[in-house]
Amino acid sequence: MVLCFVVFEGAALGLSCGTFQYPKCDGSDFQFDGGFDPQTGFGGFGGGSCRASRTPVIFIHGNVDRAINWDSPVDQNSTRSRSVYQEFKARGYNDCELFGITYLSPGEQRSPAGNYHNPRKYDVIIAFIEAVKIYTGKDKVDIVAHSLGVSMVLAALTYEDNLHRKGKGWAGIRRFVNIAGGVRGLPSCLVVGFSNPYFATCGSQNVFNKYVFGFYPDSRLAMGFNHWTGEGGPMSLRRAPIYHPEVNFYTLHAGYHDQIHCTTARRYRSCSEGALFEKTENVRAQLNIGSGQKAKRGNFNFNEWRPASLSGGDADGVGHFKARNNAGPILYEMLNTECSGIQCRGSYTGGPVVD
Repeated sequence: MVLCFVVFEGAALGLSCGTFQYPKCDGSDFQFDGGFDPQTGFGGFGGGSCRASRTPVIFIHGNVDRAINWDSPVDQNSTRSRSVYQEFKARGYNDCELFGITYLSPGEQRSPAGNYHNPRKYDVIIAFIEAVKIYTGKDKVDIVAHSLGVSMVLAALTYEDNLHRKGKGWAGIRRFVNIAGGVRGLPSCLVVGFSNPYFATCGSQNVFNKYVFGFYPDSRLAMGFNHWTGEGGPMSLRRAPIYHPEVNFYTLHAGYHDQIHCTTARRYRSCSEGALFEKTENVRAQLNIGSGQKAKRGNFNFNEWRPASLSGGDADGVGHFKARNNAGPILYEMLNTECSGIQCRGSYTGGPVVD
């Protein structure tokens, strides 16, 4: 057991992990301050006795997760490095520039196989983004998202744009960082099937509502089609940078060390590319920080979508979850410099980085 939070000289942290018991913090779900009340979601953090001078950053968690885990330490047995949240605070961000939203209910956090993309979740995320913009007085924010949070935000912004609500959606985003998102779907979903009621997270695109979908890779057929995980069309997640040239995009992933993408008996050869956007000028960097064990070829159990499984690189290096925990220095470079490619590594010392 280690304490996850550190008090920096001259200022208290706006977010406290509390006591860290791997794989998560046990701090309060609601850590809003300074009159910030987004009135949406199931918890989060942000706000204080300060004013925002930088572009606000909104952190979006992944499946079975919640906002305060952005303050999780790098690994379960050490305080050798800052959490993502601590890294930004140490580099000069204040409490009115760092925000996070928990968009999954407590029950959904315990049910990884049942979580999928749908307008109810989009509304939570968009409402939070708008609340941050109003609170800070800024017309744009930066997004840092992990895993399910990546595709959830990409879909939410596209959904909002398609509703033609002026000033919302993609118009409010300056930079977008994708950490291990399933923008091309998940190969292991091919075994589960595109309409398995016990694994809604693996579903294909809903026939009756195009904004409802899971991680099933696009079959290009009448059965199992999924334009979101596919390679063409205006909803393609991997093509989001092409459709939004005014936004700078970045990716961090763990390649073959990512147990969520690469614990698969099918399409193993291409699983390391599952988080990658299609290359275009405004995709500034797509860095592989995976290390340690490679994920084993086999069928992934979607009921084990949690850091405690410790398969792949997370067992002894960097996999799906530690690609988030370890990444603070790189994330700071991506949001605060004009870096591209390997330059975005910055002061990161957590292992190899491949462009």
